[in-house]
Amino acid sequence: MSLEKLFRSRRIRILTALALIAISLYALSPYVVYRVAPSAFVNANLTRVTAPISGELTENLPKKGEFIAEPKSLPFIDAHSPDRTHLIDLQRQHALAKRNGELARHQLKEIEALDNTLSKRVTSYHEVTIRHLERKMAETQAANTGCEAELGQHRDVSERLAGLAKSGLASEIRHATAMAKQEETATRCEVTAAELLRLDVELQAAKKGVYLRDGLNDVPYSQQQRDNLILRRQQLETEILNEDLRTSELDAAIEAERIRIESSTRYSLPLPAGYVVWSTEASPGTAVTEGQTILHLADCSTRFLAVELRERDFEQIDNGDRAYVRLIGHETWHEGWVQHVLGSAARTEDRLLAAKLPDAGPGKITVELKLAPDAFPAAGGTYCGIGRLAEVRFDRKNLNIIDKLTKAVSNIAEYFGAKKVAAVSIDD
Repeated sequence: MSLEKLFRSRRIRILTALALIAISLYALSPYVVYRVAPSAFVNANLTRVTAPISGELTENLPKKGEFIAEPKSLPFIDAHSPDRTHLIDLQRQHALAKRNGELARHQLKEIEALDNTLSKRVTSYHEVTIRHLERKMAETQAANTGCEAELGQHRDVSERLAGLAKSGLASEIRHATAMAKQEETATRCEVTAAELLRLDVELQAAKKGVYLRDGLNDVPYSQQQRDNLILRRQQLETEILNEDLRTSELDAAIEAERIRIESSTRYSLPLPAGYVVWSTEASPGTAVTEGQTILHLADCSTRFLAVELRERDFEQIDNGDRAYVRLIGHETWHEGWVQHVLGSAARTEDRLLAAKLPDAGPGKITVELKLAPDAFPAAGGTYCGIGRLAEVRFDRKNLNIIDKLTKAVSNIAEYFGAKKVAAVSIDD
């Protein structure tokens, strides 16, 4: 009876009604204050990993659901038979360039030895030629001195015979003969004097390295050969430089080709941190071809929420707007920011995502929310929470509940006040 009396109490019924109203208002308040999304889930971008070479997958293939906490590199594919044709050709060219360089250096050494020999010959020829000209000049000088003495003697004889011919003691014929010998000797003296001048010119030229004797050019044959060797030396030095440069280029090319062959022989996969293995398309030990898809990696560091809203909310949502997110089963609310708004007719088939975006039917739009880096930390074995449902609330723009309630109360008061005035007027 006491319990029935308690429920029949007017105060209890009023308190119960107020409690129900308060509970209803509390339950409905989020829908009044916020714009609540009917559905939302966590999504992430996928990275497709394909085989760069043909070969066999190793046992180091990461397993599905494995979380990569730190960057690492794993031996991924072992090639069956790498192509070494280009490497062999590069090695052949390298050996040929090196051999040509060595041959040019050997020829250069021979040229240097020959040049030293020719240099000695030119020096010896120069010295011998100068001594020869000096001796020749000495001989010519002696001959010229003797000729001058002989010419003086003939002049004395001619003068005496001229005096005897005038006195009649000598004939005119003897005097003419003596005069002829005097002229002959004078001419011979002029020739020796001219030859002496010529030898002096040759000697001065020889001392300068120019030879003016008959049958010679300005320099001897040995010097001409040295000049030719200088040109050949320059050609060989240029050839050695080119071959050394080509050898260096081939060394770099061979090293790069060896690295390529090594990478094609065994490919190591660099796994970045913050990713989870979303799916595997092949098993360890199986053969794969170049370009074949091996696995997909989900980027846990750039997760986002795919939120579904009504079409009429399109104008109320802008990029950068703030939202509040809470995973279903989680008590903590986190902030998110709008980064994309897709209309109902937008195509999303070209995007590689871990979770499929909902088909936005008529009157529906899809909003992508960027999450804070520390929201919902990624962990191994949970696929970084991708695909989990979430509750999302957006701030309503230009929303002031107190002003709206005040305005509604004022309108009701004005309505009842006007109705009361009209009733008094009718009674009067």
